Amino acid sequence: MNKKRQRPRQPSGRPAASLPGSGPGLSGSFWKARWLPGLLILILPFALYRASLDFGYVLDDKIVLSENQFVLKGLGGIKDIFATESFTGFLGRQQDLVAGARYRPLSIATFALERAAYGLKPGLSHFWNILLYAFTGLILFRLFWMFGLGSSKRPWYLGIPFWAAALFVLHPIHTEVVANIKGRDEILALLLSLATLYGSIRYLEKRRAWWLALSGVLFFLALLAKENALTFLAVIPLSLYVFRQAGARQAAVATAPLLLVFLAYLAIRLNVIGYLLDSGKAVTGIMNDPFVESGPAEKYATISYTLGYYLRLLIFPHPLTHDYYPYQIPIIGWGDWKAWSSLLLYAGLLLLAFRAFRRKGVVAWSIWYYLLTLSIVSNIFFPVGAPMNERFLYMPSVGYCLLLAYLLMAKLPGWTARLLPGASWPALALAGLAGLGFGLKTISRAPAWKDEMALNRAAIKVSTNRARANSYMAYSLYQEGLGEQDAAKKMALFEEALPYVNKALDIYPAYTDAITCKGGLVAGLYQLDGNLQKLLEEFYQLLRHGHVPFLDQYLEYLNSHADATLMAGFYYRAGFELLAREKKDYPLAIRYLNYGLGLSPTNRQLLEGMAVARYESGDFAQALEVAQRGLQIYPASAVLREYQQKAADRIRG
Repeated sequence: MNKKRQRPRQPSGRPAASLPGSGPGLSGSFWKARWLPGLLILILPFALYRASLDFGYVLDDKIVLSENQFVLKGLGGIKDIFATESFTGFLGRQQDLVAGARYRPLSIATFALERAAYGLKPGLSHFWNILLYAFTGLILFRLFWMFGLGSSKRPWYLGIPFWAAALFVLHPIHTEVVANIKGRDEILALLLSLATLYGSIRYLEKRRAWWLALSGVLFFLALLAKENALTFLAVIPLSLYVFRQAGARQAAVATAPLLLVFLAYLAIRLNVIGYLLDSGKAVTGIMNDPFVESGPAEKYATISYTLGYYLRLLIFPHPLTHDYYPYQIPIIGWGDWKAWSSLLLYAGLLLLAFRAFRRKGVVAWSIWYYLLTLSIVSNIFFPVGAPMNERFLYMPSVGYCLLLAYLLMAKLPGWTARLLPGASWPALALAGLAGLGFGLKTISRAPAWKDEMALNRAAIKVSTNRARANSYMAYSLYQEGLGEQDAAKKMALFEEALPYVNKALDIYPAYTDAITCKGGLVAGLYQLDGNLQKLLEEFYQLLRHGHVPFLDQYLEYLNSHADATLMAGFYYRAGFELLAREKKDYPLAIRYLNYGLGLSPTNRQLLEGMAVARYESGDFAQALEVAQRGLQIYPASAVLREYQQKAADRIRG
């Protein structure tokens, strides 16, 4: 009897009894047998990010690298890197600017090693990011084979492991992580976490304790790269249960060393930073806590909206920006349909994850992996300093890429079998189309990270309602103007910058970076046009927004170079009318009135304003002294006489 020839079946997404690619003796020959897909995954990141090899330092690179004093010491700074909070090398001391502080010494230590080896060469730093990213794609390819999702009976280009790893490497949501040198913390955290998972699987296969020890070391390094690696405490037992059919005891044994390592990491972090999550110091600025001015209902409605936005970016990654700070993501309430639609979507995902968990397989793992790794950066459990960021999707995107590859390469052929029996080209075509779209978007997005100007020009096209994006765009134009020798071009750059900084202040009036930037811009314009009255009016309006040190520094310069009468009038308006009467900021009011009296010691308005400000601040002795001194010059002043009497009465009792 002739037997019908059967086509090789694609993995169903459930764990196989015999797991291809992970059997005894096969590991050493794995890459030899699959050198071509491995090579493609290795070179693909370099094809996508080749341009970044010519890029410089951008954004937070100065915090962790180019202006980090510990990094600049090279090998001599490594001890300090591991012994201090991660912003200390830049700020000079621990300032607890964001909730929970930051302890991510591993990536910063790699920068110190680079500094010791060859100095500050951003191109080489970008190279290492790309290479580490490529290694991440390779380990994903290997792990997905170990999950039992590959088949030696089918071409590699029709397999789930290759396409899941390739789609991950191609996905444009990773552009910020790879093209920004600072993103190395994200790359190392995921790479080392995946390596930890590999070691745990190997332990189950070989039953050798050194695999447990190695997985513990790798997990410790992952935690030192970035805190979100801790989610693998749940991901690893999940993976062993779903794809390795591990029982509770086996999963517990494999996970126990990781838990011990995590506790050791917490002890070190506590010793270095001084606390775990709450410093006791309130974070008051919306740039470091976007929900500081929101109630609980608004906070969680907005978080719900951002979670839905994350899914949209995974599926359709356009437009992209590095800047989702307030108020690019608007604060919304539960009356907004976007909050409810996202909540219902995630409720559906959770329901599907629970139902699929019994059957195990790709769907269950992908959803649970995504939810677990996203949870730590979701703002639900503790604030992360931003409403959302594309880099927060770097680790969670693995789940999406695997699920997408599974649907395309395993499920789609079954769905199209009636129309196109045995045809594999629809799946290959759709996977290729998705990969092509991802790749083209990545290539077009990467140049935004060339330098500060390129990044800000790209961001301002998307983050139009974002205070920081507008302020940074203005600052980039200001910096370019400072380096311009032609006066007309310099003025044009400063004037181009003004609408951006004005919009930043409209969005967030108390934004100190924007106040400082505008102060520099209007001071630069004064150097060109000499219009002191216009400058002083701008400074007055800036003081209405808030006080920044730059204003005092430039006013000190004006005190010795500008018209004393105009300056005295400004100090009275700013010191008395604005700061004392309107803002009730008496210490700053007294400072500005003193600036004026330093220029015009006998100015009646300044003397009267000082007497009032001193009295209202509670300094009755100084109020009496100023009033008496003023009355010697202006005996008819009713204000000075009134506050002389008031101060004397308060002093007497």
